[in-house]
Amino acid sequence: MSNLFIRGVAALSLALLLPGVAAQAQERTFKLSAGDPIDAPGPQGAKLFAEHLKAGSDGALNVKVFPSAMIGNDVQMLGALPAVTVEFALVGAPTLVGLVKDFGVLDLPYQFNSTAEVDAMLDGPMGQQLLAKLEEKGLVGLGFWEIGFRNLTNSKRPIEKWEDLKGLKIRTVQSPIFRTFFDHLGANAQPMPINEVFGALEMHAIDGQENPVSLIATQRYNEVQDYLTVSEHIYTAYVLLMSKKTWDSLDDTQRAQVRKAAEQARSEQRQLARQANSEKLAELKASGMQVNTLTDEQRQRFVDQAKVVTEQVRGSFDADFVKAWQAELQRVREAN
Repeated sequence: MSNLFIRGVAALSLALLLPGVAAQAQERTFKLSAGDPIDAPGPQGAKLFAEHLKAGSDGALNVKVFPSAMIGNDVQMLGALPAVTVEFALVGAPTLVGLVKDFGVLDLPYQFNSTAEVDAMLDGPMGQQLLAKLEEKGLVGLGFWEIGFRNLTNSKRPIEKWEDLKGLKIRTVQSPIFRTFFDHLGANAQPMPINEVFGALEMHAIDGQENPVSLIATQRYNEVQDYLTVSEHIYTAYVLLMSKKTWDSLDDTQRAQVRKAAEQARSEQRQLARQANSEKLAELKASGMQVNTLTDEQRQRFVDQAKVVTEQVRGSFDADFVKAWQAELQRVREAN
């Protein structure tokens, strides 16, 4: 019997006697990209996801979070994930419209009346249908997290009626529905990645932008914007994505661990986002921003314009999906 064989048997015996050694050899570390600063609710939720996954896998599955688009913006991540340049990404749902047009249904203005409606829709069967559409694009959708209801800021004037937007250059996310909506209101929509927005505002290349309060604060837009209008015109979600190639490389137990960690972090992240969107408004006021909230009458005038846009763009979605989506939203409203 050769010395090589004896050493091999001894090594195998040691691994069986010390399972921690074998487990350590199977440890994996993944990268998770997020576009927002580390103190924003999205990356904070990503850190919670990493903690839950590490604990749930007994340290075998580890995630390192890269905030502030350090390794790429949302659009770039949609190519990086299938190529496994990065294994996870937290992206804004509007970014996904370029891959799956039906994601645009989430961008319809003034369709949600509350976060309760949002949660029921995104966590329910219609939200899951949207996530399932991503697999053929090399992505696995692990759930919807919260960015929040979006509000307007600008450096020119208070926005009290939709006509006040006429001629303003407003940065929007890279979704055609956003552009259609703001162009319809008379603004000049300027789609661009979020990591370019502060500089564009500072240089007056654009007049304003629209985001939830938490991101207006963490992106420091109050330093380059004078006016904030609480318009809550569109709700936006994050989507936690995973490379399907990486997903397929995991065993069933590991996949269950990933899904459980994502669900745990989702609930916690939403709480963080909603708390931040509430608390940061007072901070923005204290910083000197002039803040106004649309009255019911002013809001209704925006809603009426939104209906026109919805009719214009609904043909870009699968007709059966839109019909099912609207029926489910009606059912959710009646249940609440």
